[in-house]
Amino acid sequence: MKIGIISINMYSRALNFACPLHTWAFQQFLLSHGIESTVIDYTPIYFDNFDLRHPYNYYEEKCRIYSGKKAANAEDQEAIDRKLEKYTEKRDAWNLLIQERERRYDKFQQFIEKNYKKTELCYNADLLEALDPGFDCYICVTDVIWKNQPGYGFDPGFFLGCSCMDQKWKFAYSASQGSYMAETDKEKEQFFRYLSDFDRISVREKSLQQYLEEHMDREIGHVLDPVLLNPPELYEKTAVKPKEERYLFLYYVTEQADDTVREAVAYARRYHYRIIETTDFSLKNGKVCEYSGVDCDFHYDIGIEEWLGYIRYADVIFTNSFHACCLSILFRKNFYAGFRRNDKIRSLLGMFGLTDRLIAQKEDSSVLSRAKNKLFRHAGHCLPHASLPDNPIDYSSVGENLQRRTEESAEWILSALRMAETGVREIRDYDSAKKAQTYKLLYNSHYRNKPFTWTFDEHSGKVRHLATGSYEYTPDGRVVNDGTARLLKNGFVLEGYRFTGWRLRIRIGKCWFWCCAAEGKTCLVPRDSYDRKKNAPYRIFREEELLPFFPVNRIQTVVAEACWEPAL
Repeated sequence: MKIGIISINMYSRALNFACPLHTWAFQQFLLSHGIESTVIDYTPIYFDNFDLRHPYNYYEEKCRIYSGKKAANAEDQEAIDRKLEKYTEKRDAWNLLIQERERRYDKFQQFIEKNYKKTELCYNADLLEALDPGFDCYICVTDVIWKNQPGYGFDPGFFLGCSCMDQKWKFAYSASQGSYMAETDKEKEQFFRYLSDFDRISVREKSLQQYLEEHMDREIGHVLDPVLLNPPELYEKTAVKPKEERYLFLYYVTEQADDTVREAVAYARRYHYRIIETTDFSLKNGKVCEYSGVDCDFHYDIGIEEWLGYIRYADVIFTNSFHACCLSILFRKNFYAGFRRNDKIRSLLGMFGLTDRLIAQKEDSSVLSRAKNKLFRHAGHCLPHASLPDNPIDYSSVGENLQRRTEESAEWILSALRMAETGVREIRDYDSAKKAQTYKLLYNSHYRNKPFTWTFDEHSGKVRHLATGSYEYTPDGRVVNDGTARLLKNGFVLEGYRFTGWRLRIRIGKCWFWCCAAEGKTCLVPRDSYDRKKNAPYRIFREEELLPFFPVNRIQTVVAEACWEPAL
């Protein structure tokens, strides 16, 4: 059985240390049980062609686009100006980190290339509608993969909701929804429709388990994050021991990190620790530099192995990272956890009786005035938050609990894979929903800047001259994707040329595909990578020929391009 893993791994805009790590951890866990798997090189829908090595370039392009935009009214112009201000701020911040970001990115890539078994081709949700990676079983794994990303919605790939996955085994292991949940009835309907096709579901947070079981007539597993499935020795072998000794490690990952930083500084002042600071923010010198009375080294350009080393050998850890908390527990470290908008850290610490390690929450830190914060930053000596325990963690009971929960979580996924290996998955109807789709069907002259005339009925459609130089006819109405609609008779006329048929290009999501013919069957080939020598030839349709049923989701547009040859 071929197993494909889909997760947030290589394409975290912030280059979050945990994203490549937890995927590798899951793959290593399976391998320790003799199970081969492959990580699907996958870009989320919200990745948006982000330049991971040079974020400055991405935001510079955004600034260029928005600086040229002019709105028709003051309200819209204000929204454009706000976006331009945001992109300018990010661009300027990344401009100060160009070399550090390059080094961090290169270290991430080296870790991935060294440790992953992954697909050669990079996929997204649109490509997975037409290109089958060839797996028998798919597992979506961990972290905030089921979020309702503002401006983008749910990512179908993270729900295993792409056509190449139809009729395949589907499991969710330790999935999380984060703060961005389904809000409207339409979003909730889509969310639960995606989940209804899973064969088994397990989640990371107790609250999400309870929510799903309240709305679905099925059992939902509550399991550990993959990082906790492995013994600490796996990470110790990978970790690079830092040159620093006796230090407080400070790692923060969200904008609401002031409480974490403030308490780390207070602790370091009180106990005379040097702070080793790192973050996912675009900060040149970190946040501790704003405070006095504490020594600090800020490292942005470290890799995953170095990050593991700083956690493994720290005297004490302050973090608001879920996975840094997981590793702190695994390494039996003294640590304190800061505020996060969702409950994932509280859920983790509650599982092991460690909620006393939570430091100031958002409401606590917000009451500090600017003046008080300023005073604290420059105070020579200040006590940490009164509720923070001074005593180290008693890991005897934590260790027993961790072992039990690790065994339960391991059995959950191993039993699911045994079911897939020996069982037969029921055949499900995916075509009905696909046939109910409608899309715009356009007719394009193909040749550019030629003296075309046309005979299309402009009472039931419109012809326009495109910026590319070609002409396009848009009929009124939409076409149903059920295989019963027919192409129109060609209405373009070009003197000296004879029309030979239509070739079709199909837009799925944001990607365009050519409709091709291979061994008598229709197939879709990505337009961006189409190679006449390597790929199947275009399928040429006659005038008024039936349009085929396209067995894919999210069809946006179909364009029929006219094919021509010189008239004899």
